Amino acid sequence: MGASRRVASSRLIAARRGLRWMPVGMLLMSGLTFAGLTAGRAESPSGEPIGILLAAGDITGCHQTGSKHVETAQQIQKEIDAANGLPVGVLALGDLAYANYVNKKPVPGTYGPCFDNFQATWGAHKDRLFPVPGNHDYSDDIPAKKKKPTPAKRYRDYFADRILELKKASGNAPGPNDNKLSFTTRFPDNEGWLLVGWNFYGSDVDPKKWLAEQLSASTSRCVLVFTHPFFISSGEHGKGKATKAVAKVMPILYAQGATVLVAAHDHDLEQFPKVNGAGQRDEAKGVRSFVVGTGGATLYSTYIQHPISEFFAKNSRGLMELTLYRDGYKWSFVAVDGPAVELPVGEETCNRKPPA
Repeated sequence: MGASRRVASSRLIAARRGLRWMPVGMLLMSGLTFAGLTAGRAESPSGEPIGILLAAGDITGCHQTGSKHVETAQQIQKEIDAANGLPVGVLALGDLAYANYVNKKPVPGTYGPCFDNFQATWGAHKDRLFPVPGNHDYSDDIPAKKKKPTPAKRYRDYFADRILELKKASGNAPGPNDNKLSFTTRFPDNEGWLLVGWNFYGSDVDPKKWLAEQLSASTSRCVLVFTHPFFISSGEHGKGKATKAVAKVMPILYAQGATVLVAAHDHDLEQFPKVNGAGQRDEAKGVRSFVVGTGGATLYSTYIQHPISEFFAKNSRGLMELTLYRDGYKWSFVAVDGPAVELPVGEETCNRKPPA
C-alpha cells in the first residue's frame, strides 16, 4: 500500500498526547503548510476493521492536467488488492470531469469527452463508487449544439442505476418518480456505517429537512456525510471561511451525532478538528471534517489559513483512506503525485452511543 508514500498517522505521538506539534523538517521537505495545532486525545476504535473507504473529488482534469486521474484510479486498484478481502468503497466527491475553458467560460461539447475519461479510469470501479456531483458536473455539461442542456445529464445518465442500487440497499425502495441524486446507504453491511451522499447543487432535497430525517431515522452507530462543497476551508474557494449553505446544516449533523463530513471543491487536502454546530471545537462529540480535492485535477496554490485548521497540503494528489470499525475509524492519506503526507490524530471513535 506504498509505505514510502504513506506514514501511519497513528504514529503522531505528539498530536495524540495533546502537544503542540510542528514538524519543521517535514514542512521544509514536502512544502506542506501546517497549522500550529493542539490535537485532543483520541480514543482508538475497538475490534477488527470492517471495511475501507477511499475518497477524493476534483478528478478528471483532462484539459489542464492530462492523465493525473489515471494515477489515482490505479491507486484505487492497488488499495483493493492490498485490502486482504475487506470491502472497499470509493467516495467520488464531485467535479468528476471538467469542460475546456476559454476566457473563463466552458466550451460547449468538451465536458462529455472528459467524462468519458472518467468512465474509462475511475469507472472501472463503478460498483464500488458512492458518488455526489460537483458544480462542474452541472455547469460544464453543455451540449455542442445550441439547445437547452439537461443539468448534470452525463452524470445522471451514468450513475442512475448505481444510485438506484444504493437506495435499494438502504432498505428504502425509491418511488417510480424518485430522480434524486442524494441518497443514503449502509457500508459495508446493514450493521455498518450510514453513508449520506448529499447532492448540494441539484435542489433535489431540502437539505435541513432531508438530513434531519435521514439521520434521525438511522440506528447506525457511525455516520459519514459526504458532498462536494466543504464546510470550512483554507483553500482558494474558502479563503479561511465557511460555505454558508453547508454551515446551516452543521447544527443538524452535530445534534444527530454525525461522525465526519468529507468534501472537496478546493483542490487541496485539509483536516479540521471536531466542532459543534457553530463551528467551535468540541473534542467530545463534535463533527470532524476533511477537504479532499486531490483526485487528479489542477491543485490550487492560493490559501488563507483557517484559524482551526489542523493540517493543510497543496502539493499532493491522492486518496484519503478511512479504515472503518464498528465503533470508529482510522484515517490516512495515500499520495500518488507529490510529497508524502502524514495526517495528525489519525483515529477516533464515533459519536453515537451503542444500542442498549
